[in-house]
Amino acid sequence: MMNLKEIKTIYMLGIGGIGMSALARFFHRQGVNVSGYDKTPSVLTDELIQEGIPVHFEESIYDIPKGALYVYTPAIPSDHRAFEYVKHQGGTWYKRSEVLEEVTRNTKTIAIAGTHGKTTTTAITAHLLHTVAGNCSAFVGGVMTGYGSNLIAADDPMHIVVEADEYDRSFLRLHPNIAVITSLDPDHLDVYGSFEEMKKDYRAFAARAELLIVNEKVATEFEHSNKVVYGKQEGADHRFFDVRVENGSFVFSFDQQQNLHLALPGAHNVENASAALSVTAALRLEEGEVAEALSSFAGVKRRFERVYSSDHKVVIDDYAHHPEEIKAAIDAARQLYPTKKLAVVFQPHLFSRTRDLEDGFASSLSLADEVILIPIYPARERPIEGVSSAHLLKKLTLKTKQLVEKSDLVLAVLSLSAEVVLILGAGDIDRFVDPIAKAFEQEHHVD
Repeated sequence: MMNLKEIKTIYMLGIGGIGMSALARFFHRQGVNVSGYDKTPSVLTDELIQEGIPVHFEESIYDIPKGALYVYTPAIPSDHRAFEYVKHQGGTWYKRSEVLEEVTRNTKTIAIAGTHGKTTTTAITAHLLHTVAGNCSAFVGGVMTGYGSNLIAADDPMHIVVEADEYDRSFLRLHPNIAVITSLDPDHLDVYGSFEEMKKDYRAFAARAELLIVNEKVATEFEHSNKVVYGKQEGADHRFFDVRVENGSFVFSFDQQQNLHLALPGAHNVENASAALSVTAALRLEEGEVAEALSSFAGVKRRFERVYSSDHKVVIDDYAHHPEEIKAAIDAARQLYPTKKLAVVFQPHLFSRTRDLEDGFASSLSLADEVILIPIYPARERPIEGVSSAHLLKKLTLKTKQLVEKSDLVLAVLSLSAEVVLILGAGDIDRFVDPIAKAFEQEHHVD
């Protein structure tokens, strides 16, 4: 398809996406001329520009270089002018997943999939391999706090750890030596049509791997000649147990190892760490070194990230955009702050997901003491009649709930009585995290 060594110029449509930006950084590091388009500026596009990667925000064909490798993300609408222009010039567009397939083709690949948990698990796995073995590259679907990037790049990696995305069936392009499946819940039904169809493709992904490492909760969904199951039940091949909170940190045992420390809160993150530890066990990495590396894992941006903390208020930012993820975030907050009142500020992501999982969203959000919803983030979609944040709000069973516009969000959050505020969503709600944290800080100083 393409000889990566011959590529001199790459143009990326949707370069500010979490997966695309990691690829951009990868090629930029190789000395390739990288540039691209994104719809709106963001922290990621700011960083790319600072790193020397030009990004433009106008739908301009004049910024598109000739004779490049043209890469796009399926999140870009098909009527974007760049598609037709490049085809007219005789160029070919490749999906990000096709390029990632080539990048990983000749290197042992550890591919981590799951409806949720995959970004954190990918980041922990990458950190453990990088810290203990040192010869690993990684493409992560989030910015790792300790690295300030979504990319770890080794010059001659023995392993590539990659987040395997089920959206648009991208993960079926990978050829993993080890596949990890953290979870399997209905999602992306706009692509799959039904949960059963989604399960079929997860099974196809699992079948591509030499070794399958799978969460006990979904292990029965997969037949595999070389299957390893992790979980907390007695029958698991790798078992975590004795999970407890000590000084704001989670401590647990895994197989024969005791008192493992994980700075990430939440039992669900102990599960994610156990998936990563199962990978290091398969690779026979030294247990003591792995335990030490785990304790130094600093987390992932927007994965239960404490952005403000005082005697009166805690603000936590999390990417949760699926009912199960919202439930896990609330559970983690309850474990850490059992006596405190809890509020959730949530931006639903996609009309189709809100419609398909509305009852699940209502059930999970109702576990909070207070809820603020803002309008649905449409991403690549057009509105769907009858689907709205207002409709979802009506289904919530808690008393203190409100729908506010983005322009009123900071003031609305300041008016909450809860001591712990979770800001959840995968759209552009992250742009309000700093203003909210700063507003609480100012209020605190006034007090």
